[in-house]
Amino acid sequence: MKITGVETYPLRIRRPEAANKGPDVFLPYWTHLTKAGIRSYVTCFVKISTDEGLEGFGECTVRAAPEAHAEIIQKIFRPIVIGNDPIDRQVLWDRMFASLRTRGHTEGFFVEAMSGIDLALWDLIGKKLGLPVHKLLGGEHENKIKAYASSIFFGKPEDVATEAQALVEQGHDQMKLKIGMSSVGLGRKADIASVKAIRDAVGYDVDLMVDANSAFSQHSAISMGRKLEHYEVYWFEEPVPPDDLDGYIQVSHALDVPICGSESLFARYNFRDLITKHAVDIIQPDIGRCGGISECQKIAAMAEAYDTPIAPHTGLSGAGVRAATLQFVSTLPREIFLTYEYMYRPTVIGNQILKEPLERFHKGFLQLPTRPGLGIELSEQVLADHRAI
Repeated sequence: MKITGVETYPLRIRRPEAANKGPDVFLPYWTHLTKAGIRSYVTCFVKISTDEGLEGFGECTVRAAPEAHAEIIQKIFRPIVIGNDPIDRQVLWDRMFASLRTRGHTEGFFVEAMSGIDLALWDLIGKKLGLPVHKLLGGEHENKIKAYASSIFFGKPEDVATEAQALVEQGHDQMKLKIGMSSVGLGRKADIASVKAIRDAVGYDVDLMVDANSAFSQHSAISMGRKLEHYEVYWFEEPVPPDDLDGYIQVSHALDVPICGSESLFARYNFRDLITKHAVDIIQPDIGRCGGISECQKIAAMAEAYDTPIAPHTGLSGAGVRAATLQFVSTLPREIFLTYEYMYRPTVIGNQILKEPLERFHKGFLQLPTRPGLGIELSEQVLADHRAI
């Protein structure tokens, strides 16, 4: 079997409730999901074709410019993989990474684009063998995946409490709240008021995570964390910027609440110091950003060696990243896998783009897909309708 084609589908889908004018505003400076913030959902899907007529789909994690990922794939990676056997996916990964490593590109859009290729190769191999990817990885520990509801956004305490209650009624026993309202001028008291409102509404039998998206300095993160300890927060996510390793170490060592992070990191080399220096209590690799399934295996092995639990990030990604993450986490030992990030608000790239649903939620769990490859079939019409270029 030989690779004969590599196609890219950079997508941009307007969010109808977002602001009509101005640039995208990313957290922690995102004033409110429905008033400003990110105006479009964006992603880049990859299709790899073979001389046997099989096709594999992958997805790159994208937040701003899907056209860039498409260009990197077509100009740099397509010539590397064309004509090769997709089953040699590790050799292809190494060749792609080596292509610009000595030229300073070991992070960013470059590795995100590699991730999409890697996921497409795994999908293709699974289809060739007639097996779901989790079987290729050695089998699943569980066929039900623990999942948490992500995320309750900034709002009045009574509004976030109402949303939390609705989630419990839908069967959720884990949920995440965005905090960091001091970054938009509302003060830290507003964050604590929201945490308290949720606890008052749903009690302490529900796991409550909080996500700051790097809104705090070391000092303010420690101060906030001590308040969060009072409300038995399950984890405190991204308290400081992702490049502040010393800050993570200081915050993690000062607090009893578990510190979570790493969704913004790339490849095992970024994760090495974070894990070995115990800078966080929980890591969150994004499979569409950090190098795909091939690299996530290495990151997970390192985490397991240091007794560091894993709760992978999916965020605003689409169906390809979600499908790959479900396949991957099912293979992790229960000692290190915590929970899957279930984005409960439907989006075109995560839900409507699929011909059949992927994430089937019931009472705190998602069912593990068992179809060959990543287990998804994309709508060619949606891919065509929302193509960015």
